[in-house]
Amino acid sequence: MKTFGERLKEIRELKGYPQKHVADYLHMQRSNYSKIENDHQNMSHKQLRLFCELHDVSADYILGLNPTNKKIFMMEDMQDIDNYLNKIKDLMKK
Repeated sequence: MKTFGERLKEIRELKGYPQKHVADYLHMQRSNYSKIENDHQNMSHKQLRLFCELHDVSADYILGLNPTNKKIFMMEDMQDIDNYLNKIKDLMKK
């Protein structure tokens, strides 16, 4: 599995941007951006947002999230859960 920095580098290279271009867009020094790509420094949430905007990419991939592993609750599920919790509350009152 690729690291955060490896994914950033891969995306940047696919777009053909030099590190300096990305660093300038993120309002940082190129050397600091290089540290992020080498996993020696963290990126702020604002910088991550800017990176995603520049490269037209979702933060999910960069953060290593797999959308197929996400649990999605439908409104019916939420109502069932709410009903179940209410039943438990009623039982606890007795």
